[in-house]
Amino acid sequence: MKDNPSSVRKLNDAHAKVYDVVVDFPFYRTHLNQIMKELRPERGRRYLDLGCGTGNFLETTKGTKALFVGVDFSAEMLKRAKRKAKNLVMADLHHLPFKNSCIDGIVNLNVFYQLDRPKVFIKEVHRILKPGGKVIISTPKPAKTPFRFIPMLIKTVIKSPKIFTKLGKLEEMSDYNKIEQKIIDLNPGSFYKREELEKMLKVFEIINIKKAYEGQN
Repeated sequence: MKDNPSSVRKLNDAHAKVYDVVVDFPFYRTHLNQIMKELRPERGRRYLDLGCGTGNFLETTKGTKALFVGVDFSAEMLKRAKRKAKNLVMADLHHLPFKNSCIDGIVNLNVFYQLDRPKVFIKEVHRILKPGGKVIISTPKPAKTPFRFIPMLIKTVIKSPKIFTKLGKLEEMSDYNKIEQKIIDLNPGSFYKREELEKMLKVFEIINIKKAYEGQN
């Protein structure tokens, strides 16, 4: 990523084509709802989804009466996000095009592990966040791979076997996992232990660090 900055962008462009295969899985929807519950967006305030991908979290924010803006560096991701959200910005998460202390809340979901310069990202987030603002980061635990979701997929198939009859979802899920593994291979040391996260995030007041996404994040 640092050595070849275009590599992860190309992989994310490819990922965009199959990324929404996860939308129909209950554990994914549960995670998005969990994030919304933690964020508690307030009417009239400004929030960012940094690394918004295809806009799935943004879609859950409709009706909140708060302003949400999605930010991503992948043109293909944003192309698909336009179907779900209006306010989108194309930008590198290491260089955010926002003024100091102008944002009330930020979410960063399943993207932190892709960042080759997480400390730069954290510095940027701290810069644009208002005093008292809230940041929620969800990122995979160490020693996990894209195939960590297989047990949950099996449970889903048992409960809703018809889910894989939709548009070749099994093949899409396979492609999804293969591309995610390639992203991980570009930055293999990016799954952080709790202690490492606490050290990187010390510029903030840490409210809590807990398991999410069925214990995977």
